[in-house]
This record gives sequence, C-alpha cells and structure tokens, in this order.
Amino acid sequence: MDVELRHLRALIAVDEERSFTDAADELGVSQAAVSRQVAALEHELGVPLLHRTTRRVEPTVAGEAFLVVARRVVGELDRAVAGLRGEAATIRVGYAWAALGAHTTGVLRSWNHAHADARLRLVRVHRADLALAEGRIDLAIVRGPLDRSDLRSEVVGTERRVVALPVDHALAFRPSVRLADLTSETLGVDPHNGTTRPSLWTDAGLPAPATVETDDVESWLDLIAAAEVIGVTAEATAAHYPRPGVAFVPIADAPRVDVRLAWLRAHPHDAAGRLARAVRAAYDGDA
Repeated sequence: MDVELRHLRALIAVDEERSFTDAADELGVSQAAVSRQVAALEHELGVPLLHRTTRRVEPTVAGEAFLVVARRVVGELDRAVAGLRGEAATIRVGYAWAALGAHTTGVLRSWNHAHADARLRLVRVHRADLALAEGRIDLAIVRGPLDRSDLRSEVVGTERRVVALPVDHALAFRPSVRLADLTSETLGVDPHNGTTRPSLWTDAGLPAPATVETDDVESWLDLIAAAEVIGVTAEATAAHYPRPGVAFVPIADAPRVDVRLAWLRAHPHDAAGRLARAVRAAYDGDA
C-alpha cells in the first residue's frame, strides 16, 4: 500500500480547515498540491474521504473513520521524532468546559517548572472523548462518569455543584440554595459535556426542572445572562468562566462532581500517572 505521510497531513489539514485553500496555507504548499495528495490517498484506498462542494469540504463517513487513525499515526510519529531529536515534548491535555478550575494555573506552573522536557499544554475541545480517540490530545480532563470502553480514567478530585443564575435572579443573593429551590426553573444542559441531568432531582425524590439543550459553555452562559435559563455545574466553571451578568451560588444538598483524568486505553500516555498524582495533590489541598 502506497500511503505516504504527506497524504495523511494533507487530509488532516483539509479536515481541520474545511478548505483546500486554507489547508494549503497551513502546510505551506500550493492548493493544487493538497488536492493531488488527497486525491492520491482516495485513489489508493478506493473510497472517497471528503465531500467537496463550492462552499465547504466535509469528511465522508469513511473519511471520519480514517481520520481517527490518521491523526493518531501522525501524532505518534511526530512525538517519536521529537524525542529522538531531543526536543522538549508537549503533553496535550484537553478539556471541554473548565480545565481544573481554580487549580488550573497552579498545576500548570508547578508541572512545567518541574518538567521542562514534557510541558503541559491545555487544548479546548468540543468533545474530549472524541479528541482522545482521534489522537488530537494525549489526556483529558472530564467530569462525571465515562461510559466508553476504549477510554480509561482516574478520579483526581471532586468539586461542589453550583447554580449559575442571572445576576438579578431572586436566588442570586443567597449564600446557598437547595435543589428544591430550582425545580420550577428552566435548566440549560449540554448533553455531551454537561455534568447535570434531570436525575439529579429525581434521585432526590424531587420533580425535575424543564430543560433546554445548549451547544457548549459559551452558549450556555449567554442564555443564563439573558435570563432564559439557569445552569447547574461544577464549581470549576465559576473559576474558569467568570461572566458579567452571571452569578454562581453553591447548592447545599447536591452531590459533588468527580473530576477525572482520562486517556485512550490502547495508547496510555507515560505521564498519566504522574499528572494524576499532581492534580490529586492540588485537590487534596481543598480539604
């Protein structure tokens, strides 16, 4: 099989930029060269990998599956080459919402000071589980349980739950609230990354609030500031995303949220254990 590294890099660049022109700029080659490399890859594999329209380029079903492997192969090779050259490694730690909250800066600074040869770099991703599977990140910070058999995770801390309210909401002036105070509200939820589901109330024998789905943390905060919904989240969100128009109030009777460090089961990163211990030490300091 005549698949070359340049073919993989061209496909990945087109997928990330969703444009042959922008992919060519990113790779420092001509648009024609990128088109030839992707076409050669498709010819070699015998299937179309990209849908091409006049406005946008998107992967086919086969392309999405192949991109998972392509990203992993290219990433592993780049890290191996960097290691042989003695270049400092970078550990890409992905997160979808709030990284490590108030602990983020402290953990980053202390780790990077002690590990100049393997520095942490935070990467905001839309779905941490998919980014791990595709090899776009090495480790991920996630909250709540993981139900994917291809991933492993370790609990590194816990966080209080807080309610995010419009600043002029009647409950925003309280030192704390209870779950029962929120049953008549409309709750904004992120179905992929959020930590809160109606079961938070039903498990406590309470009626669940009505829900509205949101796309990500930014749209979630915008809806709260506009007084269209409230939100329930881990306290890390308050530290990571202070937002004018939004107040965060602790929920006195809500269970705490597990914070996990996750990695791909088939490709564990050799720093996973050390980083998990460093993060756990930061959270242990909360006690």
